[in-house]
Amino acid sequence: MRALTKITASLLGAGAVAAAGALAYARWVERLRIEVRRMSAEVDAPGLPADGLRILHMSDMHFAGKGQIERWKIEHTLNLLAGEEIDLLLVTGDLIHDDGGLPAALELLARLPQPRLGAYACLGNHDYASYSWLGPARVAWREAEPGQELRDASVRTFEMMTRVFRNDKLYLGQEHNDISVLKRALAKQGVTVLDNSSVRVTDGDTDVWLAGVDDLMEGTPDIDAALADAPPYDSGALRILLFHNPDHMLDERLHGFDLAFGGHVHGGQVLIPLLGALHTQGTHIPRRRTHGWFMYGRTQTYIGRGLGEGVRLRFNCRPEVALLEITPSTLDRQPLAVATSHPRVATNGTGAQPARAG
Repeated sequence: MRALTKITASLLGAGAVAAAGALAYARWVERLRIEVRRMSAEVDAPGLPADGLRILHMSDMHFAGKGQIERWKIEHTLNLLAGEEIDLLLVTGDLIHDDGGLPAALELLARLPQPRLGAYACLGNHDYASYSWLGPARVAWREAEPGQELRDASVRTFEMMTRVFRNDKLYLGQEHNDISVLKRALAKQGVTVLDNSSVRVTDGDTDVWLAGVDDLMEGTPDIDAALADAPPYDSGALRILLFHNPDHMLDERLHGFDLAFGGHVHGGQVLIPLLGALHTQGTHIPRRRTHGWFMYGRTQTYIGRGLGEGVRLRFNCRPEVALLEITPSTLDRQPLAVATSHPRVATNGTGAQPARAG
């Protein structure tokens, strides 16, 4: 009996050490293991020049303006991308975690290799509001009847954890950020915010139409407004969509783009073997397929893992920036495919081409 007790204690001790080590790795190591994902995709659009376009996609930086890891992350990202030639910079929301992160976001954007055809962004939920895991409990405490604060806060916390387990949507908002300041700062930095709007970029044999939609959770998305100035399909313009929340892509009106880029899910941040992501932000993205290429109708869609974190942990899900070589397709241009309401996984990895809509 005494021997069994010793074995049990040893196993528990080893488990505690392993758990502590995994937590330390997730908190202080993997968050700095930034990957530059280099990929290629073929698109059949006459507006795409013969030598293609090079796109840098970034998402979910979640800058808060504090902490040495954030400082190291900026410098490491800049070192990884030094000397790269870029045609388009696309940023798909959550540049900041709260208002304090704006200077860090602007610094990174200013020091990146400057894109030949400009920088474009859409907004994410954290650009509008700062969140906290204690937010629901604090709100419940504040709104409770006298003497019921602890009970209501406990109930709200239990409800939140249940939603995490079920992979349902969460709302953890506490304070609103100053979105007008963010927009003005980005414009001054030379970043065009596509907020239910679009822009057409032409340069020589390049013809690109970019559209962006506002955030689903905190913004006021208006897809009709974003598509209002869409060029005719037979114009040949390369059509690119920016969104933050992947659930935007369940709307069939967005299935006629050549390319789309988004984020929000962070790749799940913590990926458990066999299980997958603990949480995918309550989106339709499955736990075991949290990032990469998807097909919605004819739209080749890339959902990135993001550079930052909401909860400051990453495990088996490195932060990333993506460099994409977009080249002309060798296939004949096809009419618009009938849109589908569910994504198909594209086969693009690190150089393989995404599957075409059929």
